[in-house]
Amino acid sequence: MKCLLFFFLMTVLSTSLHVPVATAAASIAKTIVVNRSGTGDFRSVQEAINSVPDYNNQWIKIHLASGVYREKVVIGAYKSYILLEGEGAQKTSIEWGDYASDSRGHDTASCGTFTSYASNIVVAGITFKNTYDGYSHTKQAVAALIAGDKSSLYSCGFVGYQDTLADLFGRHYFKGCYIQGVTDFIFGLGQSIYEVSTRTCRDSIRVHGSP
Repeated sequence: MKCLLFFFLMTVLSTSLHVPVATAAASIAKTIVVNRSGTGDFRSVQEAINSVPDYNNQWIKIHLASGVYREKVVIGAYKSYILLEGEGAQKTSIEWGDYASDSRGHDTASCGTFTSYASNIVVAGITFKNTYDGYSHTKQAVAALIAGDKSSLYSCGFVGYQDTLADLFGRHYFKGCYIQGVTDFIFGLGQSIYEVSTRTCRDSIRVHGSP
């Protein structure tokens, strides 16, 4: 069993990784509310993300009301400056069950429940879960894939079995998060900072500050 966990804790990364959460909090241009009950601006997370214009350069907050959002969510490469905020990782989750080599032809790169290609993204208080049951047949089943530069994630959960978190490319910061998986549960070429404590590859890892 492999445990591919790479820490890039170099000074050059620390000084060049501009975590944008403070800027986002200080200058939100617009807030969009997603609520499955229909009382918000959208019922679907993806619909809310799609409403953000391409080449956006102002912080837009998308607030997800508590609940389970059963959908596949993608932030495209041209939809930067999004603050995606839930009401806590125990209350707000996005769940889907694609996996590599499934009947719809997904591979590791396309099976993620949540995928973000854009730069300057902040995510907080959400659990991302791949619901594929890997115990019967082990397959790559990504919960989240982060491939945009300067992305930061706070108090989030990432739950899966194999290849849970694809820290693919870019500079990222994870704090207060919970990451659960068995085989290669963190992988990729991201230059990322994790504030973590680890036990064994069989266990989950918990980032300091999570409940």
